Amino acid sequence: MDDDIDTLAPGQAAPPALSTETAAAALAAAALLAACGGGGGGADAGGTATPTGSAPTPGTPAAPPPSRRDAARFLSQATFGATGPAQVDALVAQGFDGWLAAQFARPAALHLDYLNSQRGRDQKAGEKPYLAEETSYEALWQQWLTGEDQLRARVSWALLQIFVISNIAPDIRPVAMSSYLDMLNRNAFGNWRTLLQDVALHPAMGYYLNMLESEKENPSKGTHPNENFAREVLQLFSIGLIQLNADGTPKLDAAGKTQPTYDEAVVKGFAKAFSGWSYGALDNTKSSQFHDHDENDESLWVVPMKAWAGYHSPGEKLLLDGKTLPAGQTPEKDMADALDTIFQHPNVPPFFAKQLIQRLVTSNPSPAFVARVAAVFANDGAGVRGNLKAVVRAVLMDAEARGDSPAANVAKQREPVIRFANFLRGLGAKSASGLNRIQYLDSSDDALGQSPLLAPSVFNFYAPGYRPAGPIAAQGWVAPEFQISGETAVAGSLNFFAELVNGGGYGWPEQHRLNLDLASLAALDATALIARLDLLFFNLGMSATTRERLTKLIGAIDSKTESVKAALIVTALSPDHVIQR
Repeated sequence: MDDDIDTLAPGQAAPPALSTETAAAALAAAALLAACGGGGGGADAGGTATPTGSAPTPGTPAAPPPSRRDAARFLSQATFGATGPAQVDALVAQGFDGWLAAQFARPAALHLDYLNSQRGRDQKAGEKPYLAEETSYEALWQQWLTGEDQLRARVSWALLQIFVISNIAPDIRPVAMSSYLDMLNRNAFGNWRTLLQDVALHPAMGYYLNMLESEKENPSKGTHPNENFAREVLQLFSIGLIQLNADGTPKLDAAGKTQPTYDEAVVKGFAKAFSGWSYGALDNTKSSQFHDHDENDESLWVVPMKAWAGYHSPGEKLLLDGKTLPAGQTPEKDMADALDTIFQHPNVPPFFAKQLIQRLVTSNPSPAFVARVAAVFANDGAGVRGNLKAVVRAVLMDAEARGDSPAANVAKQREPVIRFANFLRGLGAKSASGLNRIQYLDSSDDALGQSPLLAPSVFNFYAPGYRPAGPIAAQGWVAPEFQISGETAVAGSLNFFAELVNGGGYGWPEQHRLNLDLASLAALDATALIARLDLLFFNLGMSATTRERLTKLIGAIDSKTESVKAALIVTALSPDHVIQR
């Protein structure tokens, strides 16, 4: 798994910087190329921004309330979509700081609780109660659609796309997946160093990237510790392949070439440091239990891994930047020192900051935006490194993220699953049972081409540095989500949303079917209907072209319900909805 996901490969020369005019032209060309133009609200910038991301200082004057446009934009970045005008207006009244404080205080949803509530629902008479893997997907959607901890859910989703596990790997149990999601929820507003350790020691990650049961080297057998997790924790989870400046741009040598962050010897050193760990629910005083266990035992998947000293590599280990771990340390000490070395690397703040900004706000944050968030990661103002609560605030409250008229580069494609969640939330989807049966959405032919917990590899659904061929790539811009937006996927999405709207809901059996509330929209006149759609699905930035198209469409259909359905289908495929601005 050595694919280069970075902008430049080690040793590659950096391209010349883009001028403002060239950058604007590139974005315009990209919009035309991908049919993703749109947005617009031409009002003056509104709302407030705290560039450092820090909480307001006690005693300072209260910030002015945000505009409705900026409040709607904020909810599209920080949640899975507005549920209606009342939620937007409540945010305007509460203000961003009040909303963030309330969200930070909300307890984390527990996916395992959902699984336990569903245990045995599909069993036949006489069978032992069991869990179907589908329950893990349902638990995730339950939090997305009905959970009050929306910010935590959205940040956890971003973290899952960085610290990837996937049910594509065989035999990951539903308990393992949901336990991993609970871990991400717990850490979403905690400290990045704690998050890194919890990821490293979670049995689902241990299984997925082969650190589980990784043994010390055996020269007589020609074996060595598994390098999979060691490689990916460096390349994908923390520092990347090339050295970075504090603003996320490549650090160049005297010849203008990029410089690698590590080499194969370092990967081998980390692999040795991470050797000797197995399921934490077992007895590590018994050597046989390192390998001998029943993976159907659910308890194995919810307890962090622990070390078997006899299976740990005893020698010296080379880590980053020439640092070495001395021989003879315990596996726990080697693990802690190795993770500390990663945590303190200067690449971590800009590497993580840029990916979090991409997942929440924009695919192409300016270096200044990255630098401001990275600075908060490095020091939250109280001397703490890796304070994720401060980092999340910094991303959402940065001056580039806020306002009524975002810059041209402040845009990103809404992922297919986020567009789906936005529709379900905005259209008040509810089932008789209060639950859902959203499971597999990964088909590109008749679904979304993306399904949570089913990323095709540890590289996620798309790479953060993906560039579609053509003007986007030529001008140095990226558009990650377009990696899963081929012709088949676009046609499949059209079919999916048309079926969702025309069918009035999603799912089966009937008691769990999520039914859309189309009646409240059908009660509105054409002007009010378009205004409601603008608020729910365009962040009050509907383009004049889309507005004209919807006006003509609604006026041409006599049936109010049918006109609503037609308008929603057009909305689902409109460029200014698909592109979040």
